[in-house]
Amino acid sequence: MDPIGRHLFFSLCLVSTLLSRGRGEVRQVTRRGAYGDFGGQQVQLDIEGFTHQEQLETPDGFNLSLSNLHMSTVLLCSSLKCSPCVRVNVNLNNPVPVRIEGVQIHFLQYRSNRNDGVQVRWRNHMQPINAANFIYECFESDAGSRVEVTVKTIPDYGQHLIEEYNVEDYGTGPEMNYSIRPQKKQIIITVPPGHVVKAMLCYKRGLVCRELKGHSVQLINTTSSLTYEYLLPCLCMQVFYPGLDSHRTKVCPFTDTPAAFGPDLWRSSNFSDLVHRNNNMAVRFSGKCYIKPRVALCWKSDGSCKELEESTIEFLKSGYVFESVDRHSQMCFKFKYKNSSHVECRNRAETDWNVTLATESNKLLLTFASHIPASFSAALCKTEGKECENTSLIHSITQIELSTQKLLMILPVESGEFCVRVWRSDVAFSGKQLLCPHYPRHWIGLQILGTLAALVVVVLFVYIVWKFTTKVSAPLWRRTVLVMYSADSEEHKTLICAFADILKTELHCNIILDLWDTGRVAEIGIVSWLYSKRELVEHEGGKIIIIWSKRSQKLYNQWSNLDPGSKAKHSDVHDLFNTSMACVYNDFLRNRRIKDYSIIYFGGLCSKENIPEIFTKIPKYRMLKDFSSLVRTLLSAPKLPCSLRLGTKFLVRKILQSEKMQKLRKRIEQCTKLQGHGLLCCEDRDCSD
Repeated sequence: MDPIGRHLFFSLCLVSTLLSRGRGEVRQVTRRGAYGDFGGQQVQLDIEGFTHQEQLETPDGFNLSLSNLHMSTVLLCSSLKCSPCVRVNVNLNNPVPVRIEGVQIHFLQYRSNRNDGVQVRWRNHMQPINAANFIYECFESDAGSRVEVTVKTIPDYGQHLIEEYNVEDYGTGPEMNYSIRPQKKQIIITVPPGHVVKAMLCYKRGLVCRELKGHSVQLINTTSSLTYEYLLPCLCMQVFYPGLDSHRTKVCPFTDTPAAFGPDLWRSSNFSDLVHRNNNMAVRFSGKCYIKPRVALCWKSDGSCKELEESTIEFLKSGYVFESVDRHSQMCFKFKYKNSSHVECRNRAETDWNVTLATESNKLLLTFASHIPASFSAALCKTEGKECENTSLIHSITQIELSTQKLLMILPVESGEFCVRVWRSDVAFSGKQLLCPHYPRHWIGLQILGTLAALVVVVLFVYIVWKFTTKVSAPLWRRTVLVMYSADSEEHKTLICAFADILKTELHCNIILDLWDTGRVAEIGIVSWLYSKRELVEHEGGKIIIIWSKRSQKLYNQWSNLDPGSKAKHSDVHDLFNTSMACVYNDFLRNRRIKDYSIIYFGGLCSKENIPEIFTKIPKYRMLKDFSSLVRTLLSAPKLPCSLRLGTKFLVRKILQSEKMQKLRKRIEQCTKLQGHGLLCCEDRDCSD
């Protein structure tokens, strides 16, 4: 055979071997045989029956555990049928040379309890050796059965190798179920127990499935998982029994899955520019899957890429080449395959040309800078919605040869606002840029509109604050207030009623006053009435106001036995003051509800020095000087927000200027004069200073 014929024959054999392994065909033998390899030369060995050998003393340095025992399943075929059998490969390795004439191989099949053994020997006497390789094919066995193989050396030095092996079933292959977890990009594989199965991921390209390194797993248990990086239609899974000649079952779960033709298909691909002359663009595509996408040119603008008509070309291994193209940075490739597409822009640092726009009176000035000879066109258009309709003739300009000078194009414009479309007109495929000039009057109008809007907001805010601070009749609260006092005289009762009326009408407080509830007081008595009202105040979170006077000081001294020689003579037939003091004293003694109490006194009728020490811990207000502080106390919020604090000030000012407050001032002045002349107290007239 000539050299060309031998080379062709060798190539065909190699391709046949690769394709057969891709299809998972198993090795076949027609007879039993044994082979040995020593020093790189393989020779046939003699096969003898298994005989018992006498054990010899182990040589110094001999260690059989350093050797390896490998098994695989092959098919022993006759003219009628093929049956599986176990192929044994023994790799002897020893640190010191030892005389070894061959090996004894013993087989035990667990399912049938069948056992057999052979001896394989060198045909000639061998010198001491360090390493050797023995192959025996094969021990016939049942598909799917488990076999134990034991190997000893000839002569027997007292050491042996032992392994177990599952005989593969080439009729059905490994049984396997799988499920997919797309969120975690995992394939869950399940096999029946009792067999060791290996699974791996690969990318199918034609008849060959290329293995993914680091994406394989050996299923010792019944369930395991494989994690994939890209969801692709060519992603496959091969499942097989471990061994050199194992049949491989191949499953491609994503072949017809629409999601497999999505972003991962393009993310896992490579796009490379090809060098071509001016006005040509070329790109080469390669991916993990063997697909043939179509490619078109598109012009990228405003976040989208508009495909150019009649620019689509089919797949070529050498690359996609487009002729007569505007090589602008906005010109991109659009790859299309089945239901998926991908836009690839090559991000060129420089473009062949660029244009700038300026305005001058009723003119638009276009300045072109080109690195190559080229022709350019422009047309005015008016924007209507998302479209810009041409409104004038097309203007053109040409740069014939290479030059550093810039080209100037002047477009006259009418009154109004226009944009301009610019494109390269000497090539078959080009995109149109839309340029709109900057009109300063637009911004002036927007600034005026913004100023007016801000002014309206300020005026509205001022009006709301004014309405809140001047028109509000009372703060947004209601408090229940119990009023306690000592009845000095009828004039004093009138003063108390006038003050309580201001709290009720101007501050919207719920006032509890015995003078306003005489029928109920007469019905249940002052004690029951007072204690029931105090409980109501506590339940509603109200306040208790004690109105103090010089008469109150004297009655308090008599009540607390501070002046034993005097006797209390009360003008209040209901004994309200003594009952009130008993109630107050009980709360103060137990340190209970002290925060609910406040004392007020009217300037000119009483002073702070007239108030006993028992009331040291509660706030005291002089009327009408401390009226604003009393209002904040009724609100029960010492740190008010700025808006409420401002509203409260205006409300207090409004009340102080009201007609009822003016009448109250006059009553205070009148009572002050009566007290100055000793005429205010009820019976004994002893309340003067």
